[in-house]
Amino acid sequence: MIEWGKLKWPECQEIVKTKKACLLPLGAIEAHGPHLNIDIDNSIVEEKSKRICEATGIIKMPLVPYGMVYSLYGYPGSLTISYNTMKSLLADLIMSLYDNGFRIIFLISHHGGNWAVMKQTIREESGKYNGLKLVILSELSVVRKIQEQICDSPYKDPFLAHADELETSQALECDEAGVDMEKAITHYPILPSDLKESTYRWIEFSEHGIMGDATSASKEKGKQFIDAEVNAMIDKVNYVLNK
Repeated sequence: MIEWGKLKWPECQEIVKTKKACLLPLGAIEAHGPHLNIDIDNSIVEEKSKRICEATGIIKMPLVPYGMVYSLYGYPGSLTISYNTMKSLLADLIMSLYDNGFRIIFLISHHGGNWAVMKQTIREESGKYNGLKLVILSELSVVRKIQEQICDSPYKDPFLAHADELETSQALECDEAGVDMEKAITHYPILPSDLKESTYRWIEFSEHGIMGDATSASKEKGKQFIDAEVNAMIDKVNYVLNK
């Protein structure tokens, strides 16, 4: 696997002559219950990115460690950047990667709070550069299918689960040192009836910053989740590369 940040500038100049595709991982610093490190989104997306790049040969860019944190903002530890800041940052990075010679740029984020700005940015930037492809890697449907097959705990809403059995299992697979299972809990907070239509922050209805059963997590389940998602992403990358 080639990591852009580990190269010297003459090596960067040479390698883009033959390798025109790269992967840009985006992260976040966000509370994930009492049992997961606040940088666990970064650990998970980094591990996914390394496996994808190893399998496909595309170049791994350094992680962008900060992202948009709204729902979990207010818990100690959570940090955020604004929509406009992140949009400008992504636009500048796309420009820089294009100027360096890349013509296919894949973006990936484990943190769901980044997806909206990622999608809007690639819509706006894709038409600005001749011959450039911008692709978001997201296989949430694959993960949800596996979740239904192997998870022991219920979840109220697939888009609201957080620091639960699924995510804690992924964390155990990607960064076991960042997980303290002795502090894992089960917590299904009572949700406001107008949650999806309003602007609540989770700290208003959840004292723990978790939604689901983290105690049912295991590294074995995490491997199944990560393998399924990464394999689907590898297929997508190869499809784009060969298109």
